[in-house]
Amino acid sequence: MRLGLIPTVAPYVLPAMLAGLADRLPELTLRVVEDQTARLLTLLREGALDAALIALPSETSGITEIPIYDEDFVLALPPGHPLSGKRVVPGALANLPLLLLDEGHCLRDQTLDVCRKAGVRIEQANTQAASVATAVQCVTGGLGVMLIPQSAVPVEAARSRLGLAHFAAPRPGRRIGPVFRSSSGRDAPYRRLAGIIGELVSRDQEVRLTTKPGTPA
Repeated sequence: MRLGLIPTVAPYVLPAMLAGLADRLPELTLRVVEDQTARLLTLLREGALDAALIALPSETSGITEIPIYDEDFVLALPPGHPLSGKRVVPGALANLPLLLLDEGHCLRDQTLDVCRKAGVRIEQANTQAASVATAVQCVTGGLGVMLIPQSAVPVEAARSRLGLAHFAAPRPGRRIGPVFRSSSGRDAPYRRLAGIIGELVSRDQEVRLTTKPGTPA
């Protein structure tokens, strides 16, 4: 199976997912492709991928989506920042130097959407990075702050002196799940796979399953 994953998901869920799938589905051989959402969807439509794990909704015709988990965004801060360990609201971003990923990353668009809904106007980000890991190093170095998905926190906080602030309810976040061609005829096995991935990720991360494992969406 050729499975695509976006860069803000792959590094944080693959370890648990690959180990668990090897145990649960030993007959499954995976080929993993990491890329941005638009290119993954193109590969999917062209038949070069069987499925892709992305942020939903994809808003793409001919594509079936299976939501499997929701995760919060967390505010990553330089070490010793006065907001570290506190509850914040999205409006607080108006007074902070915000870092963004490069164009094409869905996390960039999601961050800007959080700002838009909070009435925060972003003229230009201080820094743009190609990966969460690079952006987090910029945050640690005092260049600004950024939103990171909850699944990235254990990895990124373990390898840097990162400060963290969580958002007060309603907390901004995103929904993750696999997508596949509706014409593939593989609805049932892909839903089974989605349920297993949801179980594996929820055990390893602080995420909320959108449905009970194996339940059709």
